[in-house]
Formats: sequence, structure tokens, C-alpha cells
Amino acid sequence: MPTADAASPARTATDGGTDTDTEAAGENVLVLASGGTGEADAYCADRLSSPQGAISPNALLISLEESPDARFDAVVRRGTARPSNVAIVCCDDTRSAAAADPGGGHGTGSGHGPGLSPGPWVATVESPADLTGLGVRIRQVLSSWADDPEPVELCFHDLGTLLEYVDVRAAFRFCHAVTRHIRSTDANSHFHLDPDAASERTLNTLRPLFDRVEDRR
Repeated sequence: MPTADAASPARTATDGGTDTDTEAAGENVLVLASGGTGEADAYCADRLSSPQGAISPNALLISLEESPDARFDAVVRRGTARPSNVAIVCCDDTRSAAAADPGGGHGTGSGHGPGLSPGPWVATVESPADLTGLGVRIRQVLSSWADDPEPVELCFHDLGTLLEYVDVRAAFRFCHAVTRHIRSTDANSHFHLDPDAASERTLNTLRPLFDRVEDRR
């Protein structure tokens, strides 16, 4: 599993959460981190890391703006370890994660799901506005991993990009459906949002959807 290349700051839990480094199955976290600080990617690496001897999680990376290669590099290649399996959902079907697979190959969005394989499985949707497609892909991956003993961590990168394409009500409904599904499958998730890119009203609308908020500003 990847580990952050520098010690992460102490976690700050808000909105009734508890200050703890242990996440419960089915936990959804909103991560507030300003762009360009590296805190968001460091948090990802921390969530996708496992203590020595622990089971490595499967990683579902939702990348609305970066290419699969870039998101894989930012999250997985920060350390020497890797998730057990990686699935990436992105919005540009001209990009591939071939470079992320040492063997030179990668999965595609066709077929029934990522299964259990060493290379990243990549699926695409038309744009961040395709909330139906995003929901379908997320459920597709979670269903494919349902019988796998490894825990699952979903990284949604990021809500700021989503809010450029849909209004806050649509974003709320989408996040509500995804977080509810995460809880029902005992997976875990964290959603990134640059607080400088959202109004306080938007933040207050989205906060109740999450079990806790990590303020990494």
C-alpha cells in the first residue's frame, strides 16, 4: 500500500465526528484542502495505506479532471506499496492508464467490471455532468469487489470540478446516493473539495452528507 512521503498533519474531525485515525466500515469523509498544497494527495495516500501486516484495500479512484495516469501517480505512486486492486473512472476516453501498469496493459471500461487483477481498470463517462454514468460505474466496481475480502476505499476527486458542471442540488442528490451506497456495502470513501472554490452556503449544504469533515487547510 502507498504511504505518504511525509508525515501527515493530525486529523481534524468536525461536525460531530471524533478525532481518530481509525475509520469504520461504511465511513464517508469530506476532505477540505486547498489546491496546490499537496495535502489532498497526502490524505489519499494515508487512506490507501495499511499498517504492516494488515490487508491492503482496493482503490476506486474517481478522477473528473486529471488523466488516469496523473491520478494514479498522485495517489498510488507516492509510496512503494500499492492497493490490492485499482479501478479508475475518468471523463476522457482518449487517455489510458497503460503507463500505470508495469506490464504495459490495462483494463478498459468494457465488460462487467474490474474483477481482481494487477493492472488498473479504467472506465470513462462522457463528462462530470453525467451523474447517471458516474453512479453506474461506481456501483459496477463495488459490485465486482463485493465478495473480495479486501476493504474498499473510494476517492472522489473532486467535488469542485463536479460543481462546475451541475448545480449544488444535483451534486447533493448524487453525493447522497453514493454515500448511502458506500454505507450499505461497508466500503469507505473520501470526497475532495477545495474550500476556496465553494461558497460557505455550498459547504454547509454538503457537510451533512458525510460522517466527518477533515479540514486540511
